Amino acid sequence: MKRYRILSFDFDSRPIMLNNIKDDWDDNVKEQHIQNQKNIIEDLKIEYGEFNFQSKLNNFIELKQKPFSISAFHNKFLQQIRNAYIIGSYYPALISACSLGERILNYLILLLRDYYKETEEYKKIFRKNSFDNWKLAIDTLESWKILLPEAVQKFKELHEKRNFAVYFNPETDYNDKKMALDAILLI
Repeated sequence: MKRYRILSFDFDSRPIMLNNIKDDWDDNVKEQHIQNQKNIIEDLKIEYGEFNFQSKLNNFIELKQKPFSISAFHNKFLQQIRNAYIIGSYYPALISACSLGERILNYLILLLRDYYKETEEYKKIFRKNSFDNWKLAIDTLESWKILLPEAVQKFKELHEKRNFAVYFNPETDYNDKKMALDAILLI
């Protein structure tokens, strides 16, 4: 089997650095941490703008750090989704997160299917160049043992969120922020 090594990745731990300072830390560590927080906040103001900054900062912290994951193939898209959420464009972030999940499923199947030509699942997917049937994609990758059980569950949850958001549902009008955050954290 051919192995792929991801050489291009990024990781943003700044949300962790914005956590509260612990009382039991040494004074010099506290001072350094406070200065690091100030630097991060100034950088974020430059990156996202000062208008409505406290909301942007809260959104940034809610997203937590960027994950190390298969998303490495799609880092620029994940960053665009995170940026949309941070500035308050929750519905575009929600739909984009769901689309990225579908894109990752497609990418995995197209990249790996030739290694599974002897399987029953291959017969269902070998002629296609894209897949909009999430169940087929998830089940195929699960049967090939490409996705771990936790990833299978997360993709199933993301699919539910996608259907809930894409097909008209009035709750999306009032709950877009939470839905977007939940979807982004599933990727």
